[in-house]
Amino acid sequence: MAKKQTFADKGKKTGTSDFKCAKLVFSVKSEKTNAWKFVEKNVRIPNGENEQTILAKAITDYIK
Repeated sequence: MAKKQTFADKGKKTGTSDFKCAKLVFSVKSEKTNAWKFVEKNVRIPNGENEQTILAKAITDYIK
């Protein structure tokens, strides 16, 4: 017979990850049309790091 798999069994993760994922949404003014647009980015934040500095760095890297 097949093993019954519960919803809790499906949700269990094997191992731990060494980072967190965050969705970063920020606005940028377009140079061509002078309109505002929203930018969405997924950012990996290593465990033990300051989230604010990583997110600020991601924004400045995009603007460059």
